Amino acid sequence: MTLREIGERAGVSRTAAYRHFSDKAALLSAISEAGFMEFAEALESARQGAAGNSVAQLDAMGLAYARFAEEHRAYYKVMFGAGCDPGERSAGRSEAAARAFGILEGTIRQGQAAGEIRSGDSVFLAKVDWALSHGMALLRLETDLSAGGAGTRFVLAAGEVLRTGLKR
Repeated sequence: MTLREIGERAGVSRTAAYRHFSDKAALLSAISEAGFMEFAEALESARQGAAGNSVAQLDAMGLAYARFAEEHRAYYKVMFGAGCDPGERSAGRSEAAARAFGILEGTIRQGQAAGEIRSGDSVFLAKVDWALSHGMALLRLETDLSAGGAGTRFVLAAGEVLRTGLKR
């Protein structure tokens, strides 16, 4: 899809998008940044609203992740397009994506300090947690995210497996 086609679909002149964005990549970057801003707010709200320890906060954030992906599919698709790594420490990364990842990584560090989460590289552990949440959301394995729904039970059970590992 070109910027002209996007302008046509938005109901503006074929060249209007070029007044605001230099190319399609710039438009997609702006959409991604806006999505990550909302996403970071959803994660932070879930973290703050969770009663209890960092494990409860991670569970709440996992559910917020799945809900965001389900409720904001267009954002989600653009945000996690090719080459996206919110935990990457490169100069060109999105500030909003970095904030979202930082909320997760900070929660893990907090849990490590409290003895609730194993020691180790908090960035690595956050990437593992993020990958699990992302995979569940992308695959849409269970979509009923109501209080007792199958999706909620799945997200919580997957988080438990992540925390305890696959060993008996």
